[in-house]
Parts: sequence; C-alpha cells; structure tokens
Amino acid sequence: MNIEFSSNRLADASISLSEASRLFGIPIGRKYIQRLAVLRATDKFSQLYGFQALRLHPLKGNRSGQYAIMITANYRLIIEKITEDVVRIINLEDYHGD
Repeated sequence: MNIEFSSNRLADASISLSEASRLFGIPIGRKYIQRLAVLRATDKFSQLYGFQALRLHPLKGNRSGQYAIMITANYRLIIEKITEDVVRIINLEDYHGD
C-alpha cells in the first residue's frame, strides 16, 4: 500500500527508526516504524482488518472517515483511506492527553 503523510514531521519519522525515536521516543518510534511496515506490506486497505494487533477501527463524529491504529495503550496512529491502496497518515497522538 502507498502511504501519504499529512506533515513533514510524520514523513521524516518514517525514514528510519533513529529519526522516529528522536521525534517520538524509543518505544513509540519503534511501534510507528512497525505499523508503517505493515501498511506498506499490505496490498489493500480491507486487508488491515486481518491484523488484529493493529486494532484498526473507524472514528466517529468530526473524525468520520478516519481510522485509528493502536501504537501503545494511549497512542493511536490516525489514518485516512484515500483509495483501496493509498492511505494518508494524519497524526500520531495520545488520545488520553489534553
């Protein structure tokens, strides 16, 4: 699957584990790189539901059309399906935060 990024920060973090760790910290940076590897290895968006560890689920309300993938207990990778074979990374966020 092809991946687009909503910000240069997210794109820069996708380049390497060291860059992701520098931006997000080691545990979250490692999971970010792992989740991107799964996205890249998948042919179609619908196949992501087969990876239970992702805990992919659609968001509601003003985030309708976006999906969340679990990074850690509190952190979620927010993505948007562009086409069946293209997703956009919207944000990596602590959904329990402020």
